[in-house]
Amino acid sequence: SVAARGALQPVRLLLERCSCSPSASHALYRLTMAALAAALATAVSAYNNGMGERPPMGWQTWCSVGECGEDHCFDGQIRAMADTLVLSGMKDLGYDWVVLDDCWHPTRDNATAELVPYPRFFPDGMKPVIDYVHSLGLKFGLYTSVGDRTCHGGWSPGSFGHYERDARTFAAWGVDYVKIDYCGSHDSVEGHRNMSRALNATGRPMSYMLCRGPYQQQDHWGYAPGIAQGWRATGDHHDNFASVRQQVEAVRGKASWSGPFGWAYLDMMMTGGQGCKDQCVGPESDQGHCNWTKPEHCPGMSEEEYRTEASLYVVVSSPLMVGTDIRLMTPIMKELLLNKEAIAINQDYKAVPGDAMPSCHGSSQEAWVRRLSNGDSAVALTNWGNHTASLAVCLDAIGWTHGETAGARNVWARQSLGTFSRRFEAKVRAHDTLLLLLSRTGAAGSPENKVAVAM
Repeated sequence: SVAARGALQPVRLLLERCSCSPSASHALYRLTMAALAAALATAVSAYNNGMGERPPMGWQTWCSVGECGEDHCFDGQIRAMADTLVLSGMKDLGYDWVVLDDCWHPTRDNATAELVPYPRFFPDGMKPVIDYVHSLGLKFGLYTSVGDRTCHGGWSPGSFGHYERDARTFAAWGVDYVKIDYCGSHDSVEGHRNMSRALNATGRPMSYMLCRGPYQQQDHWGYAPGIAQGWRATGDHHDNFASVRQQVEAVRGKASWSGPFGWAYLDMMMTGGQGCKDQCVGPESDQGHCNWTKPEHCPGMSEEEYRTEASLYVVVSSPLMVGTDIRLMTPIMKELLLNKEAIAINQDYKAVPGDAMPSCHGSSQEAWVRRLSNGDSAVALTNWGNHTASLAVCLDAIGWTHGETAGARNVWARQSLGTFSRRFEAKVRAHDTLLLLLSRTGAAGSPENKVAVAM
């Protein structure tokens, strides 16, 4: 684990730099074993609690009713979204999380100081909703903040001063996933650590997901891998193309910094478009009213741009949390969210997440590439420009190890493109991405001297 590697680093340096007598070597050996034992103990209690072997997939509330940031959620809405995950087939594809963001607006009970969901949104409390989600074979997540207030207008209490109490409450309700933000007074790294310890102390395995904090500016994500199963790489994602690029740039050059039981994640996906302004009336606070019964999308991006978002999230192995209304599945949502081949690329937890690299030697173009555990490679060719462009990928530039030929497959079109030698070239529309799966010769179609396709 990351914790183990960090604990052993000082010992490793000592062994490399000294010429030791047998007795000194034995002492260093014992020190090494003690450090390893301590590191492994830390890893079991904090870093790896059994949750998060694969990047989680599911649905999250933030942009599904009203515009992003409106974020109100309701008992009936959560049950309807859970039903949709099952009835649409998304659960069978791996989308098995239902996560509430900063939308449930709790208060604290005056007598016990325990969290109480806002009664107009959840008149019967939170546990019946969680029990319903669990009855469908799904898992449930809730949001809090490390400080004394949450981020959505500061209307709701955070967990500062109540880490152990809130952890026990979440465990008693049956929560499986806790997203913790970094808002309010008293936000701190130590608060992040305290909540991690409190969650582990409950005895209930819960995914602990950091939303933001100082780790985002630290090498190898700083303290995050030692205490959490996931950590967001950058700020909020919005339904526009510039935000897509900002999200993926946050993990550039950091592919090896995450993996099983500890994933850097990009903020939730905007696939299909956020909700619409006319769904909500009144203030954004818990005094506002939103009509969740009629699903709507008011897209801020084109289909090509949503395809780029999905392609890059897949290749960098970000958790796939959909932040839009899945009850109204538009054609682009079906294309991108229900694609088994893309999901398989994303969920290949044994492979290092993808990263950017030059697509051909001597070229200014780049590709986002993930080498999969079976020897295949996933390649995302993104056209960031405003006009259709020819994009290429060269096998030698991306470290292809299976000779000078490869089979190519268009993942989104679910179409075999035949076999190519050394260099693949395609025309890609503005703001679109061609997501390729490269396999050893013969695996993707009949041989051809050259493949050229247009998107």
